[in-house]
Amino acid sequence: MKTQERIYNLSKGVESLTKEEHGLFFDAMHRLGLPNEVKQAAVALYLDFKTRPIGTYNASRKNLKIFLLASVSIAAKVTGDLRTDPEFESKMFVSREKLVDAEERMIRSFGVQDSIIPIPELVLQLTKRQMESMGESFARQELVTDNEKEELVRLSYDYLDAAVERGLDPMMSYRGRAAGVMLRAVRDLDLQVSRVDIARAAGFDKGSMGVNANAIESLLKDLKSSESNGS
Repeated sequence: MKTQERIYNLSKGVESLTKEEHGLFFDAMHRLGLPNEVKQAAVALYLDFKTRPIGTYNASRKNLKIFLLASVSIAAKVTGDLRTDPEFESKMFVSREKLVDAEERMIRSFGVQDSIIPIPELVLQLTKRQMESMGESFARQELVTDNEKEELVRLSYDYLDAAVERGLDPMMSYRGRAAGVMLRAVRDLDLQVSRVDIARAAGFDKGSMGVNANAIESLLKDLKSSESNGS
């Protein structure tokens, strides 16, 4: 069953939202101009999240908004809409750091009951979407050419698949995965993209990517030598 279909199967519809949730949700949809499939998926993710233990974070109005926006952000990425990532700060007036934290809390909560989508599959999809978004960001900033962007994303995909095969923690932050893999690919392609550029594109500060980058590096350190030996 396709990811989107699995998500839709859990959707109770917007009628299950409270009045306040309804207003916040449709304000986000209007400002971001998202398609109907993202709306359906976001409502399903948010309503499912509220039934889980970590859903108690919705107790305050402030948390209500951030987790609803995180549902929209995750749903957009899973369904392939990358426009939201750079637009949340400017259009929804929420810091990327807070949004990242809420996304990670929601993703971890899905491990409690694997009913929407298997957690490793969800994290893998979000990681790939994040890498695509980061590549687009580098191209917009003219840090890379279009051809370099395509090569960067392609190599990052290869490294991600290799890292997963070698035992990457399925619960590792998807943004941390993307940043770690991108750092390795940028170095190997000798591109003029800094650690700060990579961290910023992933949505957190430079220090936060250290652990994930080191984990990726450890898994991939013998990749080139094993490929050379096999050639």
